[in-house]
Amino acid sequence: MGLTERTNRNVDLTYWEGEIPVNYVYTYGLGLEAFFRALKEQGKFLASRCEDCGVTYLPARVFCERCLGKLETTFAVPGTGKVYAYTVVHRNVDESPKEEPVVLALVDMDGTDCRFVHYLTGVEPGEVKVGMAVKPVLKAKKDRKGGIEDIVGFAPA
Repeated sequence: MGLTERTNRNVDLTYWEGEIPVNYVYTYGLGLEAFFRALKEQGKFLASRCEDCGVTYLPARVFCERCLGKLETTFAVPGTGKVYAYTVVHRNVDESPKEEPVVLALVDMDGTDCRFVHYLTGVEPGEVKVGMAVKPVLKAKKDRKGGIEDIVGFAPA
């Protein structure tokens, strides 16, 4: 199948084996750039609030997703939260067993109307509870690169 092949019926689908070279530059945009810059340089979580709707976004945004109003100011929030939901992962993406299970949690972030999905650290899977207070664990400042991986995970508070 060529990259320009057109498929008109889903029963005629084929697939590509191998690699497709793709060159691109991903940009965070203004809101996420401010968030990741503050995370990298100061270890702070930046949020923004819509004065019209009252919604507080984390990470910071430049417009309100509800009313499309412009969000001009950002401010730091603690980065703490509570476990809203979680799952214990026992297998890798290729379905091979993990050496140790990991916990992924949906964290209801304090002072915001948003939730973060990230790893829980410093806690055994059987000890995790919905509503458990957690705090962020960041990489050392010298090791931060300005991305989501600067957050190692969330640990019990």
